[in-house]
Amino acid sequence: MRIDDQFLTHQFNNKNIVNDYYEAVSLVGLWTSECMLIQKYFDKSGDILDIGCGTGRTTFSLFKMGYKNLIGVDLSEEMITRANEINNFHNYSIPFHTGNATKLEYDDESFDFSLFSFNGLMHIPTIENRTQALKEINRVLKPKGYLIFTTHNRNDKKYLSFWKKEKQKWDKGIQDDRLFEFGDIIINKTNSEIFIHSPTYEEIVSCILKSNFELVECKLRSEICKESIEVENFSDDCIFWIIRKNK
Repeated sequence: MRIDDQFLTHQFNNKNIVNDYYEAVSLVGLWTSECMLIQKYFDKSGDILDIGCGTGRTTFSLFKMGYKNLIGVDLSEEMITRANEINNFHNYSIPFHTGNATKLEYDDESFDFSLFSFNGLMHIPTIENRTQALKEINRVLKPKGYLIFTTHNRNDKKYLSFWKKEKQKWDKGIQDDRLFEFGDIIINKTNSEIFIHSPTYEEIVSCILKSNFELVECKLRSEICKESIEVENFSDDCIFWIIRKNK
């Protein structure tokens, strides 16, 4: 069976995965690179949509930094339940919603800024659906609104051998039949399977342009700053994309 919304919902409702994200709220927090880019592009008076917020790692960090006009949304009901536990404990009153990035339930031009952290966009299967998610984010952003998101780097030298072997599988037609396109991978982690897509630079640029965004900045996390051991253990190096909605 191909990867679908049911697979993804099950993936991120998995107790062990939810616990990992829950612990990351306090143990990892906002990455230094995330903090630097958010301070550079997001105004504290603006309305922010934190997509794929999980249990609130980025949402609560933003709130503590003085970004008070926040909404967190995630596909996983379990993630949102845990986020609300933290929310209620601290009396933050941040709205958290369950929702799908490809069909956001918000009015046009509702937000000044949006964040889709920790490679969240790449958990969406098929380039068509990822493009649709970007179009939806574009729809709910105000003109000239910014989106910050991250992706893996398929050209990372550390993984060139892996992708060479994967390409051979695809050429022979013996890849995992649940996958849609080259760059897709299912990772076994914490007694669960996690789907993610590792794109090329050209692929992301194409999606950006098709979604009525313009590319403002694109950098490897390691080019922005040196992260803590906790962050490096939590996530491999990734590419930050900062894009802006056209008029």
